[in-house]
Amino acid sequence: ENSDTMDVLGQIARKLRVKPRAFGTAGTKDKRGITVQRCSAHRIDHKRLIGIGRQLRGVQLGNFSYGAEELRLGQLAGNRFCIVLRYVQGADENGLEPVLEALRNTGFINYYGMQRFGTQSISSHTVGIAVLKADWPLVIDLIMRPRPGDHSEAARALYMQGDFAGALRAMPGRSAVAERAVLQAFVNAGDSTNAMAAFGAIPRNLRLMYVHAYQSFVWNAATSLRISLFGVSGAVPGDLVIKAKGLSIADADADADADNDTQVASDTEPTLVTVANAHEYTIYDVVLPLPGWAVRYPEHQVQNVYKELMDNDGLSPASMDKHPMKEYRLAGAYRHVVVRPRDFTHQWMRFTDDTATLTQSDSDKIDGKPLPVSVPEGIHVALKLAFDLPSSSYATMLLRELMRKETAAGHQSTLSSSNKAN
Repeated sequence: ENSDTMDVLGQIARKLRVKPRAFGTAGTKDKRGITVQRCSAHRIDHKRLIGIGRQLRGVQLGNFSYGAEELRLGQLAGNRFCIVLRYVQGADENGLEPVLEALRNTGFINYYGMQRFGTQSISSHTVGIAVLKADWPLVIDLIMRPRPGDHSEAARALYMQGDFAGALRAMPGRSAVAERAVLQAFVNAGDSTNAMAAFGAIPRNLRLMYVHAYQSFVWNAATSLRISLFGVSGAVPGDLVIKAKGLSIADADADADADNDTQVASDTEPTLVTVANAHEYTIYDVVLPLPGWAVRYPEHQVQNVYKELMDNDGLSPASMDKHPMKEYRLAGAYRHVVVRPRDFTHQWMRFTDDTATLTQSDSDKIDGKPLPVSVPEGIHVALKLAFDLPSSSYATMLLRELMRKETAAGHQSTLSSSNKAN
């Protein structure tokens, strides 16, 4: 709770005195929520995990078993969500039913959510551009640059003064994994001259997130143009299609250097839509590529956005296999443009107590806590949603389609505070 996957694995690794790469996951969980996921621990006895589990804040470890394979990114079939929207105003059950029905039956545009790009003033995809250009001093500068008002402001100021040890002591431990890794590398080296080695000290999953964020940024732009030009009524000539299969596991081995948490690997050959075959496909089959050297691009106007956007950043799709370091040579992947949630259900609830729990977490079930119920005389209205999404599809994008509001954490916190005051 209130921790993302990298944060939790970092805590566990430090307490066990092992490297974070000893742990594997099929996907990453966001900080904003109470989440559950499977994790593999390479050559670590479960008794050690039980021991340190009692020392972790907001984290429970359990359901231990032994297996022959570690978990890897790309092996995730999908995610189950249960989300409560509190203080619903300006709409009732009858008024929102058509919107909910449309989400259930029609789905939503499969944009990457804002959390893909980070919540800092310097977005993850900006760092990703520098990584793809192998500009290591700029990479470190972007990661460590002062961010006024940020909780790490004091630590960053010490870094700028050249006090790496002081900055490391002052840097928050749970929310600054990359920054702490860079500072530790500089402390160990005694100087900051080897920017490439310092970046390499950051856990691999996090390093790859920067370049994947850039791929996602380009994909979002291409998707916006595709929808603007051709709508969502169906496939059109020039589109690429791969038959949608619902919640399917991507082939991680086939695309080990690309964005493994996308739905379809780069070695899956898409079909080009023509006038003759367009009737065979729906909008749910349409895919667009994340830029890379091994993917095919659509054969209509949308193809141009890849070249134009990447040209502006000093990159190109054709150069994605030219990086001096193999792990940043991106093959690319395909992502469906529109997705539908599965097993979509909703429930209206009423409540008065702002702190009342309105849904039941897995931890609540283990502890035997009862399922929360609606209070008929409650003064506030809440809408509880439950649904499945394929791997790498964002629940925040579904919520944005429903609410027509910004889903960023800061904006939602402001809304909640305002409603509590009222």
